[in-house]
Amino acid sequence: MTYDAVSAYTVLLGDGVGPTTVSVHGTAVDAWAALGSALGTPPVVGHAGSVAPRRRWLPGVRPSAPVAVMPREGLSQDEVHEAAESWRQLDPDRRFWQVTAHRLQVTVPAINTGPVVSRSA
Repeated sequence: MTYDAVSAYTVLLGDGVGPTTVSVHGTAVDAWAALGSALGTPPVVGHAGSVAPRRRWLPGVRPSAPVAVMPREGLSQDEVHEAAESWRQLDPDRRFWQVTAHRLQVTVPAINTGPVVSRSA
């Protein structure tokens, strides 16, 4: 058996009353979009009804290098973060949210006898 690593992002959202919502995503953009969607944040609409692109920071990119990304919900990571914090501040003792990046080691069966090259996501 050989090993490889994959990235996963979890989103936790809870209010202390109902069950905590937990979702797993393959990209940071999907995770932040899911949090925005769960909070009910409206997409930012540009000209002709299209979703306006926003500048945002992606994990793993140098802080001095902004990357233009259009999350599926149309909001930047910073805008979703602000919305989540505003929601949490309405009841800070009970409400919580979290977006976490994970690096998961997975076992991959060896199917050939040649050299194995590991690629990271």
